[in-house]
Amino acid sequence: MQTMKRIVKDIVLYVFAAWMGISVSGCNSWLDLKPDNSQISDQYWQSKEEVEAVLASAYKQLRSCLDEFVFWGELRGDALDYTKSTTDDYAKIKDLDILPENSLTKWSDLYAAIGYANSVIKYSPMVLEVDATYTEASSDAYIAEAVFIRSLCYFYLVRTFNRVPWVSEPYVDDSQEYGVPVSTEAEVLNQITTDLETWLKKCKKGYESDDPNTWMNIGRATQWAYHALLADIYLWQEEYSRCIEHCDQLINSQKFTLLEGKRWFELFYPGYSEEGIFELAYDYDEDETTNNLYSWFYNSSTTACSFLLTDQTMELFTEYAAVKDLRGVNVTYTEDKRIWKQGGTGKKDEGGVERSSSELKDNNWIFYRFAEIFLMKAEALIMSGDLKGGYDLVVDKIRTRAGYTQHPDFNEDEYSVLSFLMKEREREFIGEGKRWFDILRMAKRAQYKYKDYLLEVLLANVPAKFYNTYRSKLSDPNSWYLPINESEITNSLGILEQNPYYANVK
Repeated sequence: MQTMKRIVKDIVLYVFAAWMGISVSGCNSWLDLKPDNSQISDQYWQSKEEVEAVLASAYKQLRSCLDEFVFWGELRGDALDYTKSTTDDYAKIKDLDILPENSLTKWSDLYAAIGYANSVIKYSPMVLEVDATYTEASSDAYIAEAVFIRSLCYFYLVRTFNRVPWVSEPYVDDSQEYGVPVSTEAEVLNQITTDLETWLKKCKKGYESDDPNTWMNIGRATQWAYHALLADIYLWQEEYSRCIEHCDQLINSQKFTLLEGKRWFELFYPGYSEEGIFELAYDYDEDETTNNLYSWFYNSSTTACSFLLTDQTMELFTEYAAVKDLRGVNVTYTEDKRIWKQGGTGKKDEGGVERSSSELKDNNWIFYRFAEIFLMKAEALIMSGDLKGGYDLVVDKIRTRAGYTQHPDFNEDEYSVLSFLMKEREREFIGEGKRWFDILRMAKRAQYKYKDYLLEVLLANVPAKFYNTYRSKLSDPNSWYLPINESEITNSLGILEQNPYYANVK
């Protein structure tokens, strides 16, 4: 697979020999470790600092995956509409006009992160033999972080493509072959859950200090991030008791707190709150790291930003006329449908203002926060038959925090309670890269038991003249996944098999 080979070769060229004399005192200085351009071989893995530098590069590579984290999880959902400033490839994904040449079907950024992680996993144990200051416990902790990064990337890949190549070896030289066929979703997920369960206890519970709000404790993998990822994967796999087990580890840890409703905005500004479990770190003042969250979701005007809330999404926050959702207008979004939580410093009608020029592009990207742990547990309870337990957990922890004093009546019906939960997840996580995966998880469970949920949600606002076309496309579950990019198919010389839905699409 030539393209896969090129991906991992790029890792060779930019990663594998480290600077010496590492400092971890600054907010993101640990992420500033920069290897030189030397070719990778065993001789370059001579110190713990070199291992740490490659691990830091794996985290930095995750920043290059932000487009995928955001748009793979949002574009095909119903929460956001695109504007005229959106690129054509984004619009085509949203409109289900998806072809294998679409740039958003490229997976190279995630495989680059996987490549860094694979290198740490393979070479860290070898450094124990040449660096007397490097301990087995330190090596295991670094490998555990690399296993987390690799597993996170694969979880995104299988939810997006369904079948993907499993690559667990780093690239070493041009003689190494990387013709890798696709593995099934089940094969990949079984492998990463095995890896995560194996390495969980070897990952650190925290870094630098006992303060849960230091950036490393949220910006690097911890045992708590492991529990969150495992809960998410098990929920996807319909392993509900295991999902609940890992949620309970977090709930009972006393390490995290649901912010009061009046403090909800602090999740996004200034960030690193006591509700955060794992976030992708950015800091313009510290190291000039930036992202596009502001320009995508808020920007200077509705025509300048890329995405706006749909009318359907805004209506979710007006469920009861007498109750104001504390996440609603002027908090999550503004009246002109822009996403304020990515542009402001606080509640807009309580003194919050647009962020300063140095703050506009360094919002953290939140993978997991404590609220989601309760919502995942609630979903697992519902699917385990405890409908009332799941309903009550959503009401007690999420809706009450959001200011609700009224709630939909409890209905002793699995689909009704799941739909209730899904609406609450949508309110809580607008623009956080979760909506499409939520819809897909709901639709595919129990052998497509709730396939009609996906059709109902996505066809609700389709114009009548396009309705039959959209319904036909969505009726095939293979269409719920993106195609493998045409360049990967071409360069694999017949090894990669295209998703059958797209095999003959022109």
